[in-house]
Amino acid sequence: MIAPQPRFHGALAVLGLLGVLAMIGMRLQPCRLRFDPLHPPGTGVPAWRVDLDTAPAEELQLLPGVGPRLAQRMVQDRQVHGAFGGVKGLDRVSGVGESVIERVAPHVR
Repeated sequence: MIAPQPRFHGALAVLGLLGVLAMIGMRLQPCRLRFDPLHPPGTGVPAWRVDLDTAPAEELQLLPGVGPRLAQRMVQDRQVHGAFGGVKGLDRVSGVGESVIERVAPHVR
């Protein structure tokens, strides 16, 4: 019988260690904390609010339920018709319904 090489033992040890670390990582993954800039840890209150009447499209996209196209429509509507005057004014924008208004409301001023 041929004796295994020392390199082979080292490679097996490294593979075994990687396997153990992978299993530990998979076990801990559901406990991973995620940072949400709109809600600081331990609170249900948004950390900051967006001004609907002055925010650029990039900032409006941070709102829940608002993507790039909707944000652009909001900016264009604001340019044509003026200030929204509050979250209820968003209903005049195409694609904004009651559900979007409810999601956005806590995050706007």
